[in-house]
Amino acid sequence: MAGTGVTIMLLLLSFLFSLPINAQNSNCSFAPVNLPIRLVGLPNQGFTRGAYLAMGTPRQNFSALPMAEVNNTFVFHHDDKCQKTEAACMTYRGGFFEPENSPTYVNQSAPNAKLNPNFASSEKLTDGGTLAQDQITLLDNLTIPDFPFGLVNQSVNTGRLFNSVSAGLASIGLGRNSTILSSLKKAGTIGSRSYGFWWGLDGATTPAQMNGNLVLGGYDQAKIKDLSKNHTDRLTSPGTCSQGMLITFTEIKLNFPNGSEPNLLDQFIGGYNLQACICPSCATVMSMPLDPYFSRFVDWTESVPIDRSVGINFFTMMYAGGTAYQGDLTFTTDAGLSIRVPNSQLVLPDLTIADDGSIATNTSVQDLMIYSLQDVNKNDMPRIGKYFFTAAYLHVNNDANTFTIWEANPTTDTDVVAVLDDDLAKECNVVQPKATPIESSGSVPSSTSSSSPTGSPPASKSNKLAAGAIAGIAVGSVAVVGLIAVLLWRGHSRRKQERADAAAQANAALNISPPYQQAVQTPMVEMFGHEPPEVKGSVLPPQELWPGRQKYEPDVHEMAG
Repeated sequence: MAGTGVTIMLLLLSFLFSLPINAQNSNCSFAPVNLPIRLVGLPNQGFTRGAYLAMGTPRQNFSALPMAEVNNTFVFHHDDKCQKTEAACMTYRGGFFEPENSPTYVNQSAPNAKLNPNFASSEKLTDGGTLAQDQITLLDNLTIPDFPFGLVNQSVNTGRLFNSVSAGLASIGLGRNSTILSSLKKAGTIGSRSYGFWWGLDGATTPAQMNGNLVLGGYDQAKIKDLSKNHTDRLTSPGTCSQGMLITFTEIKLNFPNGSEPNLLDQFIGGYNLQACICPSCATVMSMPLDPYFSRFVDWTESVPIDRSVGINFFTMMYAGGTAYQGDLTFTTDAGLSIRVPNSQLVLPDLTIADDGSIATNTSVQDLMIYSLQDVNKNDMPRIGKYFFTAAYLHVNNDANTFTIWEANPTTDTDVVAVLDDDLAKECNVVQPKATPIESSGSVPSSTSSSSPTGSPPASKSNKLAAGAIAGIAVGSVAVVGLIAVLLWRGHSRRKQERADAAAQANAALNISPPYQQAVQTPMVEMFGHEPPEVKGSVLPPQELWPGRQKYEPDVHEMAG
């Protein structure tokens, strides 16, 4: 009997030593914060898609977008006049903050107020905005007291090329000096100022819909199709790309239903590699120059937009119902990574906000999630928006000064992995192989980042990670015996279960169904008081957009048979 007991103990210890342990002591136990991206219910009975967070006591719910170009978190004031009605404006803003209903609120713009030093002061509130401080809730069991944020009336001046936070949703600032990432890291909740982002599936039908997530302090490995196939590059100094993430495409192929796949960037028809800026908050798959690329797209698809949307998919190209492009788009980067955006995420119904705050669907028209850059915008940097990240997964590591893109694996499964900065990895005896950025024509190491680690790998032609390089945290051998190993395992399991229970409660609280009301003839609800950045005047008539049509003949690309 005693021999059996010894055997069981040895087997148990063998099992424990085979587990990937990510901590040698309590100071090395990190729990990335997994925020769901979904339709968030608001007090006006409306719903807005975004990452869930709550501000104040008691909690006031918000739907927020991740913004890589700002450091602070911003929510909007309840008297913001962005729409014809307050209910419509609340849906558009992703919620209103009412400071009079939160006794823990502190107005930091008041005379003689002591300013919270964690607020990034370079981002200036305009139009009567207020510097504020209150409790922020990310999960049911995770709050940050005295959290600094901006209470916005209309816009925020970032001190860069344009107002990054203007006439849009509440935002979670995830820039190089992000207040929320820094606060979580300082508290020991996360081990790096990094984040993973997948927008989810946002199509018109149930099979084309799935919740996404925003992981603070790590990424969701389950949402990545193949870890070894990736595009990794360095963050750049803010300039024409205020998000600091430049990517170069060598191909953008139209995947027609008949099997033909012409390349918009084909050098034999005057194309060239196209550099774009990654903008996780932008409401597009991509913005591209009219000349020659969108003009070529229109010629090849033989379908002309009738207008631009002024609804939720603001200023994307609008088509008469049933006439929009019916194929997919495949993007290939200069690192060889290909991302195929399916038509279900590329062409969407036109969604507008009704006066009562509900979302109305106009099925008589369709929105193509592409923004044509023309007129005063013709020289703008193309941007890759959140709908691109229905098909791709993004991880940004502000400590390592890098970003990585993979092909997404759409799934409801979750496998959250913690990422540690170099100092913590060394302290916790954690081995984290580094990704090696590619040598990109637009990739210049940032001269303004305050968190660039020493010993960063030099740029090279290779960008691929070894299997598990970012995805796994390989842990050095730890000498643990008998009872100590058992206690560590039990504590780890208990904490893991507590985190899982908390996440389940948060998701259950947000378990709602899309409240879209379908309107046969829904009039456009123009966004009152809103103008697109840098866009002036009216939209040109379609016949002036694409002069000299050159018809694309698909038969030269058709597959045999």
